[in-house]
Amino acid sequence: MSDDRLVPSPVFVLSTIRSGSTLLRCLLGSHPDVHAPHELHLGGLTVTVDDEFTDLSMRTLGLSHRDLEHLLWDRLLHRQLTQADKRVLVEKSPGNVFIWRRITECWPEARYIILHRHPVAIADSIRRAGDAADLAEAAITVDKFARCLDEAAANVPTSINVNYEQLTTEPEATCKALCEYIGIPWEPAMLDYGRHDHGPFVYGIGDWSPQIASGTIQAATPPPTDTEIPPLLRTWCEWWGYTE
Repeated sequence: MSDDRLVPSPVFVLSTIRSGSTLLRCLLGSHPDVHAPHELHLGGLTVTVDDEFTDLSMRTLGLSHRDLEHLLWDRLLHRQLTQADKRVLVEKSPGNVFIWRRITECWPEARYIILHRHPVAIADSIRRAGDAADLAEAAITVDKFARCLDEAAANVPTSINVNYEQLTTEPEATCKALCEYIGIPWEPAMLDYGRHDHGPFVYGIGDWSPQIASGTIQAATPPPTDTEIPPLLRTWCEWWGYTE
């Protein structure tokens, strides 16, 4: 049903939580052609068919329950683009890694940005945010996201790879590559994301830290070196190339 789409080729950021996706969306959303809203959590937007006659009606139209949800998702993205008066939409909910198959089914022509960060730094950020008691507990969350992220990265039709450390140390080169991939001209002003309105920075729809609210690109917080690395994280460090 891709011919039904009002937004035929949105861009989805695929990442774990605490990987710098809010910074990435703010930089992209500072481009005059791009709307990058807060996390939309599409996977939680569902449709209910309450009775047999409605079910019959929809089936007669050739619309399954999944088709109806996809129409809702697409309409939401179109509403966002129309209100923002932009031409490219970037969606960055970390939960997208768990519904990547649904996303590719809904938008066969979607494009993807695969965002990585040092796995230990991710876990430490989860711990410091109060969402895990220690690195070992946080590592379980990292592993859960990372498995789905890698599966998605290997199967989505088109993508570009970015890591958070590169984004913070080489923002211009990284953003130029992203602009080329998306098909928009390079815009130097996008690096000064604090001059643009990106909506509220609150828990639940993106990063809420003073670092992101500062409006300036800051160095990535390095992973802690004074603690034993959980085995789960060692595996991902090696797989993603974060080895000493």
